[in-house]
Amino acid sequence: MDNKMFRCLFVLVFIGELPFCIGQTEPMLHCFSCKGTTQAQLDSCIYAIECRDECYLNTTTLSDGTWIKTYGCAKRPTCSSSVGPFGKRGAASTSVEYCGKEMCNIDISHFQEPPTTPCGDLSANDCHDPLALKSICADCETAEYCRKSCGLCHDHSNTWYENVVLFDYDVVHKTCTHSSSVSSVICQSISEQAYNVFGVVHNNYTINAAHSDSDYLILHQTNSYVILRFRTNGEPLTNLQLYACSTTGHGRVDVLLNNNVIEESYDKTNYAHLAWQIHKLNVNQYQNVRDYTLVIRKDALQVSYGHYWLSHVRLESVVTHHGHSG
Repeated sequence: MDNKMFRCLFVLVFIGELPFCIGQTEPMLHCFSCKGTTQAQLDSCIYAIECRDECYLNTTTLSDGTWIKTYGCAKRPTCSSSVGPFGKRGAASTSVEYCGKEMCNIDISHFQEPPTTPCGDLSANDCHDPLALKSICADCETAEYCRKSCGLCHDHSNTWYENVVLFDYDVVHKTCTHSSSVSSVICQSISEQAYNVFGVVHNNYTINAAHSDSDYLILHQTNSYVILRFRTNGEPLTNLQLYACSTTGHGRVDVLLNNNVIEESYDKTNYAHLAWQIHKLNVNQYQNVRDYTLVIRKDALQVSYGHYWLSHVRLESVVTHHGHSG
């Protein structure tokens, strides 16, 4: 193996209390990501997507009252209305909403700060005329003139919620970022252990890096594992996100948090393509808990010879805000 390859591929048999760096920037915004889902299919949506624009929710309400929703990331149009990433709406039953906070498009009314000014119509006559309203609401600029009648207002209570990133941890480089409202002591508390894993860095290990733009660890043996230990300030834990995939074989893994099984024999990761997947947590299991051990290991129930790649681990909580009514 030449020097270049040696710098790019390393084997971790055991990692103890390794040092890491704490990031100075906010973690990249994540949005819920799911296409063309019905209410019955919503629980099967498990993906998050990194976003440099805003999260959106596209809702089409059908004649029978059911809906189809698409969640993702897109650039907001120059004026705020129902014009979204799929172009101008063709019917009043379709709307697109945007929001700019972490995973806010799961439920925009729940995770959106209320407006500081009342939302209403500027002209009672024009905005209540059905013929005029159809034309007004069809254009995103004129729709601002009749916000209430065009369905651009939302009911807000005095309480709203915000998803925050307790930590986003890079298992290869031992770096950690977190939301600005979260104390850095959680990142500082993280220690990592690993057994029988390959580390692939700089994407120069051609066989395993061909489909990846990130560095990652490969859990390649039946007894491979990664363990993170950390301490929180008692925040409620709502979801765990893993930037991971599987390659050869099934690549099944178990995910445990304080010995509670989050996933067992999990095989729903993408094939040979790293992606963020959401694993919901039961808040009630971790009440009054501060010290945690997260275990990501090859499947202990069924022998799994497949490879599992792991790049980042992200843990989130929800903060409750009490503010003005809009």
